[in-house]
Amino acid sequence: IAFEQSAKGAETAIQIPRHEACETCQGSGAAPGSAPTTCPQCRGAGQLRYQQGFFTVARTCGQCRGAGKVIAKPCATCHGQGTTEQQRKLTVKIPAGIATGQRLRLTGEGEAGTQGAPHGDLYVVIHVRDHEFFHRDGNDLHCEIPLSITTLALGSEITVPGIAGDETQKGPEGTQT
Repeated sequence: IAFEQSAKGAETAIQIPRHEACETCQGSGAAPGSAPTTCPQCRGAGQLRYQQGFFTVARTCGQCRGAGKVIAKPCATCHGQGTTEQQRKLTVKIPAGIATGQRLRLTGEGEAGTQGAPHGDLYVVIHVRDHEFFHRDGNDLHCEIPLSITTLALGSEITVPGIAGDETQKGPEGTQT
């Protein structure tokens, strides 16, 4: 964003790719007219358990990969994944005073969860372009103004440029550079 946008705050539009529920199968992964069936190997548990004496070992089912359901006829649009990648345009409100490296969290705007779970959060990392006159040091704004030696020695009012407009400051007598 521009330096002025970070100082005053702004709204900006961003476009991101993210996975959305497939419109053809409504996120099920199965072709229209069919439905996922219970996995015959793990019987819907998603795990296979083996008991060896006192020990019980559980591992993820290899047939359904832990989902508990098998898709016999996958959707042609999403190939059984249940999601497709789409471009999404978002409007982001940037608060005044934000700095480079700070993050904004947009709740519910991240990737789609698996098997119909809700969307996660999207984190937007801010990068502020450098300004040709001002530079930021923490919460302070700095600039350099060239003044003549007589102005410094005798003191006078000087005009200082600012983000919101010019301001007049009184320079006391005997001011050092």
